[in-house]
Amino acid sequence: MSSDTRTRTDDPLDFGNVPRDHDLEALSDRNLLIVSHSYNHFVKGQVDVLADYFEEVYVLVRYNRFADISKYLPIDYAKPFSRSAKINRENKPDNVTVVSTPLLYLPLDLHRRFLGDQHARRAKKVLDDLPIEFDLIHCHMTWTAGYVGSVLKHELDIPFLLTVHENRELFVDQLESSNNKIDRTWRDADAIIRVNRRDNAALQQFNDDVYYVPNGFSTDRIRRVPKREARAELGVDPDENLLFALGHLKERKGFHHLIDVLPDVVERAGNVTCAIGGHGGMHGQLEEQIEKLGLEDSVHLLGYVDTDDLKHWLSACDAFVLPSYSESFGLVQLEAMACGSPVVSTYNGGSEEVVTSEEYGFLVDSPEDHADLADAIVRALGEDWDHDAIEAHATQFTWERVCVDVAHLYAEALESY
Repeated sequence: MSSDTRTRTDDPLDFGNVPRDHDLEALSDRNLLIVSHSYNHFVKGQVDVLADYFEEVYVLVRYNRFADISKYLPIDYAKPFSRSAKINRENKPDNVTVVSTPLLYLPLDLHRRFLGDQHARRAKKVLDDLPIEFDLIHCHMTWTAGYVGSVLKHELDIPFLLTVHENRELFVDQLESSNNKIDRTWRDADAIIRVNRRDNAALQQFNDDVYYVPNGFSTDRIRRVPKREARAELGVDPDENLLFALGHLKERKGFHHLIDVLPDVVERAGNVTCAIGGHGGMHGQLEEQIEKLGLEDSVHLLGYVDTDDLKHWLSACDAFVLPSYSESFGLVQLEAMACGSPVVSTYNGGSEEVVTSEEYGFLVDSPEDHADLADAIVRALGEDWDHDAIEAHATQFTWERVCVDVAHLYAEALESY
């Protein structure tokens, strides 16, 4: 079991449909295999807490060797898929071993369709060289990690669980896909975890054992900082209206819509600054849009925001804004609320899982509803928020609490297999 200083809790979530009648100490002499597309952010947060339940945990992380050349070339869109972006060994528990699983493919749908078999072959080769036997497999993302799990389940004769993290748009694409290996993956899983409630019924077409378990946030990574202190750390005027947004700079996140409505917001709310964190293929387009609208003094593209700075931005802002088209779960919105900040977002399949009341923020129907989006932002800037209540709402989603349910599903799978 992990020898770090994490504190495991026996306090589960207040909601969900997971059976919680198992002896979780029975996991302590077991070995867990994780197959994922990253060991960073939400996967790392979960794995690092779950490690405390197990003897050993190995994480096989898929990455694209083609993306590794992005560090040498101006190919912004590839950087999130490189090994350095996918694996974060900071504060890794002692009993967690991360093994990179290099694949080679171009970012084309045709290549991705055949990527599952390449991933499975590579994973089997990696396992052949590992001096350990596993008792359980947990995969994150259906294609391709989940497909690898369905293959390894039969190879190793051990149970396989799948967490479906796909955003709403990608999930619907998979439901409608002619790739029958996706259907096989869902059918083969001994349990499926979906991070929102909305899609459970669709997955139950393929598998009876579908459970809602949300994502969580790491209290080691995210904590509330007093607003004045956070602004001083960032060099932000204590009296200005500050909006913060964060994510990959791609069309799905809707940052171009946020920038489009800012002239209206500035006119109505006065002194407004908007900081957008993240990198991606739309960086140049967003820069041009900012210049065209004359917003160079109001909008700042921050690039990558490290963990220490992130808690300061999330605590310093008057509102966190993410007008995205599609999400699986509102994790970054949840992290903002954990810092006491209200959220303005959209009904996108995920944000409504965490912004459940106007006590915590406002949702608009679509990022393309610019009038409604501007109204929501202006309203958020003028609202007298109960920041303690916002933070309290978020704390029910800590990884420590979420992982109690995941551990019970592990125990259920091992008992039933």
